[in-house]
Amino acid sequence: MEIQVRLYGLLGRDVAGHDPLKGMKVEMPEGATVKDLMTQLSIPRKKVGIVSVDGVLAKETRIIQPGNFVRLYRPIAGG
Repeated sequence: MEIQVRLYGLLGRDVAGHDPLKGMKVEMPEGATVKDLMTQLSIPRKKVGIVSVDGVLAKETRIIQPGNFVRLYRPIAGG
């Protein structure tokens, strides 16, 4: 199945084919989770702070559906 992925901050810097403005399309097997996506893209869990699927906050156990738009954000910190 094909999904759309956008990586924010420095997450997309080391992912081949990622366009910082448009994201990228990723082919995933049926039943894949957000965690599986992070593994396929070689993004360590500790580098991801927020995940959204189709604009709704999601956990890494969320099962991805065909056509979903997954956004991964770095952890947010500040004062």
